[in-house]
Amino acid sequence: MDEIPFHQKPWFKSLVLTIFLAGIYVYELVWQGGFWVNILGIALDLILLILLLQVSVFFYAQFILPIRTLIDRKKIVNRLWLHSRSAHGPAIFIKNGRKVEREGESDQRGPGVLWVDTASAVVTRTFTTFKQVLGPGVHFIDANEKIATIISLHSQTQTIGPTREDDPFVKLSENPTEEEQKKYRETNARCMVVRAITRDGIEVFPNITITFKIDAEPAGQDEIGSHFGFNADAVEKAARSEGINPYSTSEEKRRVEWNQLPALIAADLWREYLGKFTLTELFDPSLPALPNIPQPETPPAFVPLPKTSLLIKRGFGARLLRNINNALERRLDNLLPKETTPVEKPLDSEPSGAKRTGISGKQTALQIINQMMKSRLTQAVVAKLDECGRVLEGYDVSDEYKKLKERGIAVVHVSINRLHFSPVIESQLLERWNTSWLANARSDQNRVERLNAGYVEKGRQKAILDHAFTLSQSMTDENPLNVSSTVKTLLQKTQAEIKLNDRLLGLMGGELENLDELVKWVELKNL
Repeated sequence: MDEIPFHQKPWFKSLVLTIFLAGIYVYELVWQGGFWVNILGIALDLILLILLLQVSVFFYAQFILPIRTLIDRKKIVNRLWLHSRSAHGPAIFIKNGRKVEREGESDQRGPGVLWVDTASAVVTRTFTTFKQVLGPGVHFIDANEKIATIISLHSQTQTIGPTREDDPFVKLSENPTEEEQKKYRETNARCMVVRAITRDGIEVFPNITITFKIDAEPAGQDEIGSHFGFNADAVEKAARSEGINPYSTSEEKRRVEWNQLPALIAADLWREYLGKFTLTELFDPSLPALPNIPQPETPPAFVPLPKTSLLIKRGFGARLLRNINNALERRLDNLLPKETTPVEKPLDSEPSGAKRTGISGKQTALQIINQMMKSRLTQAVVAKLDECGRVLEGYDVSDEYKKLKERGIAVVHVSINRLHFSPVIESQLLERWNTSWLANARSDQNRVERLNAGYVEKGRQKAILDHAFTLSQSMTDENPLNVSSTVKTLLQKTQAEIKLNDRLLGLMGGELENLDELVKWVELKNL
């Protein structure tokens, strides 16, 4: 970029304007009687000029940045005076985790200013150590203070693994060009990050997508702070977790940023859990669903906890209320009529987080892997699996969750998709699907029909109970004196209930005439 000509620089324009105004002032003095005659007026003018300049700078400085306190206004005035003699530091706007600055602004020496938006945070440093953590707002930094790390407070989503154009199983030709070799190395690097082997020795290359953010809760509607969530401790932990890759030859890739860790941990978990299952189990809904593991309120230092520590300790009053509540529920169950139990469990009776498949309560190995990976990244304790993927008693403490917590990172979601197999394995899977899809479809259809029958019966029983309750309530309100009055009250209430329900009115429109005739017949009998 070409350097700005000196006659277009601000200092040159200011100098020319000052000389011009000074010339006019000197001319006026000479015209009015000479320099020595007006020496007192010159002194007063200089004093007034200096005071007016100070007041003007202080007045206009408060409109440069969104500040409120008098101390901040004084700091801006100080930066302006430093800027007038080119002794100022950097003036940088941090937007969405990125610097917005003029070329060479970060290299300025001297006290500077940082304006951080609500989606960013900054950690500054001196030559030897980190100095301060800056959240959203306007901040003033010292002469020896530089930006160490910029942290984006947005939720970040990363996907690792082969792209849609990549073929993990393609071989390099005999006489490849430089471009082919480069493309092959890039494809191989993306694939090897997620490469894993099943228990029966089948290679699988997936795409792993993970969403994470700084471990901070967003500010509420009436609270001061960032609606993306800002926590100074979490930001500092993330900044301190960054490192250096000594094997990198590129200066840009030499720095290992804080947001590279979650995806790498997810890839390690994928390799660990895929090795517990076979290829057949990967898509066959034959494995039991994972149990729910209660989480400790505050796991101390993430050490293995005894099972009793996972339970919330309650006092005598809480136990008494719980016993009373259980007794009332048992009494209520005895008073109400028993409902017809459906042939199969309803959907909401399955363990939380379990996705339903063709067989009730069963899952595929791929579903279990997804759930276990998410649990290991978002929970302090998780279910325990053996080397064959079977659920064992007890639980494991998640070291991955501990590592992320120590680095100020909170994982929101993780998923495995777009599995790549060798052409031979893909053809076998396709053939197996062609031979079994009809049986699976029929099994799902039968299951849906059974569930539908159960829900229909349950709905019918509930409708009968509701109708009986409505009729009994009308009997209580009307309090008929004889049998004829009772029958009339029941018929009229049934009529009113049908008329208020549009769907029921459409189904039983013809029955209303019969009810009218019955009501008239009862009235005639009373006469």
